[in-house]
Amino acid sequence: MMKTALRILWIASFATLLGVAYAQQTREQAIAGMRKVDAKEMDPTYTSAAPGAQKLVDEALAKHPEVILLAIHATPPGHKNLIVASNFGRIGKIGDEDDTRCIRTGKSNLEVNGNHFEDEVAMKDQSGKTVGAVGVVFNYKPGDDKAALAKIAEQIRDEMQAGTPNAAALFGPPA
Repeated sequence: MMKTALRILWIASFATLLGVAYAQQTREQAIAGMRKVDAKEMDPTYTSAAPGAQKLVDEALAKHPEVILLAIHATPPGHKNLIVASNFGRIGKIGDEDDTRCIRTGKSNLEVNGNHFEDEVAMKDQSGKTVGAVGVVFNYKPGDDKAALAKIAEQIRDEMQAGTPNAAALFGPPA
């Protein structure tokens, strides 16, 4: 009887730990769990979100509750490529090699990072010209359909493209 009780307790404890490991994070929890960014990774002269780009982020988040983190990387006049809009801050964080490669090649960056699936897709304006990159992050657990998540990221990119007449529109007032 005691062995059975201990077995049940062990199984329940293991299930609880497994459940915590694979729990779906809210947007707020995902933001709170992000690593701190070093000052050297930031452009100290770029500190506020680009209005047009931020509107695109806000609209995408409202339409896609399955997305937990979302950012647009673009190149403002007189700056390097950096985050110009997001739901987690870091406005002015300079793009890394993954960001610039996505923009340069047009190929998506797909990555499982712990309990997140990240897809970075090239962002285009209405004429089809690449104007930046969109980073889309979803909750993820083993067995989730990565192709389906990538399809949602592409859908978000396409929706943003429809609302982006040109690169300058990212930095101007929301349309």
